[in-house]
Amino acid sequence: MSAIFCSELTDATVIVGGEEYHHLRRSLRIQVGETVWLTDGKGTLARGILQNTSRDAAEIFIVERLHRPGEPPAPIELLVSPLKQPNRMEWLIEKAVELGATAVYFMPMERSVRRSIDLDRLKRVARAALKQNLRSVLPKISFLPSWEAVPWASYTHRLMGEIGTPTPLSEALPAGPAPTLWITGPEGDFTPAEIELMKAHHVQGVSLGTLRLRAETAGILFLSAIKVKWQY
Repeated sequence: MSAIFCSELTDATVIVGGEEYHHLRRSLRIQVGETVWLTDGKGTLARGILQNTSRDAAEIFIVERLHRPGEPPAPIELLVSPLKQPNRMEWLIEKAVELGATAVYFMPMERSVRRSIDLDRLKRVARAALKQNLRSVLPKISFLPSWEAVPWASYTHRLMGEIGTPTPLSEALPAGPAPTLWITGPEGDFTPAEIELMKAHHVQGVSLGTLRLRAETAGILFLSAIKVKWQY
């Protein structure tokens, strides 16, 4: 069962209306007396009981609050070139939320075919995935204009896929929780100048194996590997 979004979960009883009310009644088809899960996107996942409904709102009594259940123990962030096909970016956002990413940044690179994104659309996809996955923290979805805007100092580990490097991803992942950034290039890969720039910022190139992966698949492989490594 997916959750509904409620920005405030501090009171014993919450009133849900609008789009979330229609999701509760028409999509989830929850009846009075049944369990309702709610997420505020800020770290709280709550279990409630549907008390009653009116024509345009529902009253839910909160019986349990969970603090950051299943969230990663340290920031895990992606820096991604805008992909040529918007639906692939939406797929990446959906799966990144499910696998625990705490932020996804889109940034145009030298070989990026697409130079802009529909940020509002991607945020809606992230919020829908948050509810479906019963996550308590909504990842940050942002657009960065250039390499200078990357918050390099926020990470103790910085990784990218690099063709020809002997170091496998499994060896490069931090053994324990630490703020980590994964950088995925465009469909045409990074330019030599971009690789040089990243290495100047202490980004480690790693091998993702011998098969050629789509740009969005490389990001999902990283998130899957670190989820298994940290066991969150």
